[in-house]
Amino acid sequence: MTTAVNDPFAHTSLWAVEENFWLEGPAFYRAHMVEDAEMWFPDRPGPLKGDHILDALKNAPRWEAVVFDHQKMEVVDDRITLRYHATARCDGQDDYTAHCTTTYLREPGGLKLIEHHQRAVS
Repeated sequence: MTTAVNDPFAHTSLWAVEENFWLEGPAFYRAHMVEDAEMWFPDRPGPLKGDHILDALKNAPRWEAVVFDHQKMEVVDDRITLRYHATARCDGQDDYTAHCTTTYLREPGGLKLIEHHQRAVS
C-alpha cells in the first residue's frame, strides 16, 4: 500500500531526524542508520557505504544550519521516503543547495536510514 503525504508537519519527528543527519556527527549516524546504509553525494563517483560513511564524518565539518522545502513523504509498506530541497550553511562558505531523497526502513527498534541521495543545485 502506498500513501503519499505532502504535509511536512504530519510527521515532524521524521523530518527532525532527517535534519539531524545534516547537523550531527558519527554517533547520531551510527544510532539511526542500518549497518549497510548507502549515501550518494555529488562530489563522489559512487556511494559511501556502512562504516565508510562514519569514517568520512570523523574529520568533516558539520553544517551549522539546514532548511528544507518542497517536502514530500511517501510511505510504502515498511519504507518511508522523504524528498526535499535542502539549503545548508556552514560558517564562511556559500550556501549549499541540493535535491535530496532519503529512504528509511521501519524496524522493531524504530526507523533507520537505508539510503540517501543528494544532487547539488547550482
